[in-house]
Amino acid sequence: MLNNHSHYALIEHYLQQQGELAWVMATIVNKVGSSYRSPGAMMLVNSLGQSQGLVSGGCLEANIVLQAKKVFDTEQARYIEYDMREEEGYAAELGVGCKGKIGILLQYLTPGHTRLLTRLFQRLQQGQTSYLQHRFVSTELDSLNTLHLYADSGEWLMSSSLDQDSAQHILPEKFVNSQNKHQTYQLAQSALSYSKISAPINLWLFGGGSDALPLVSMAAQLGWQVTVVDHRSSYARASHFKHAKHIVSVHPDDFCDFAALEKADAAILMSHNLQLDAAWLSILHQQSKAQYIGLLGPLERRHNVEAQSNIRDQAWLSQHVNGPAGLDIGGELPESIALSILAQCHSVLHHRTGQSLSGRFINKPNTDSETFTE
Repeated sequence: MLNNHSHYALIEHYLQQQGELAWVMATIVNKVGSSYRSPGAMMLVNSLGQSQGLVSGGCLEANIVLQAKKVFDTEQARYIEYDMREEEGYAAELGVGCKGKIGILLQYLTPGHTRLLTRLFQRLQQGQTSYLQHRFVSTELDSLNTLHLYADSGEWLMSSSLDQDSAQHILPEKFVNSQNKHQTYQLAQSALSYSKISAPINLWLFGGGSDALPLVSMAAQLGWQVTVVDHRSSYARASHFKHAKHIVSVHPDDFCDFAALEKADAAILMSHNLQLDAAWLSILHQQSKAQYIGLLGPLERRHNVEAQSNIRDQAWLSQHVNGPAGLDIGGELPESIALSILAQCHSVLHHRTGQSLSGRFINKPNTDSETFTE
């Protein structure tokens, strides 16, 4: 995986190297106002002072490494705050652009943490959502180093501390049923942070031509897990798609791994063959819960693919199939098309509009020519 900042990548990195060095995990557990990273973001620091991951835009990481040194010395967790609103504070001296406050909990990782993170990583591999609980304010300082893991249903699974039991821990039902990724709660004299940890996005590409190469590479940089499917001997070669998680050589008529396909979050049809795209679209309609399906080519081609797929569910086609796939950003090269498609896919999966963050158009749209991906 090319991504170094996702929960999946960070935990994988730790589990591969945790036996060699001591480690501290820094997690954003509280936030007021604007910040570069949101609560739940993590960073790892080892006893050599090497770090992995980001909890800011690169401004605070050096100081966090220094703070981690104190945690290594005492083997006790520390809660620190960076207030970018204070004109004379440390964050202000760095010229941090965000005007908010973040609280970061630094925990000394023990064998108990390793067992919990191993369980969490296994759940991420299986595409399961989990929740982590941090206690960042407490009269019992030892409790700050304890981490709790919950299932997506809210069920308590385990703790990094061996003397904990499930009767003591309940994930707030209101939080589980919401779309929020983070929530803080006050409990007596303690402050608790709950973070939603989602599995990497599972993207399937149907068509392994050369134009799929930048799409796979960019998706891998985002931390997505990509499966490339193509039965044609000159396509989807493993030597070309080094960043794909899986490469499957199978014709749609022979495909039977429906359990794997059911876990797909998104799919892109790019075989450049009308019959193949229609066949795969039919399978996706029957077997997949993908929120985004991209289809290359102009609108007329989309109508032809949909007609050959024999899908009668027009509501499903309208809701899930995006063709021509991508956002109108210009460009004709495979890299530009990949950027366009992934941007649209990303916005759909994260329930965003895909519009300009400034709320206005910078450039006047060119209406003289038709733009589409093919």
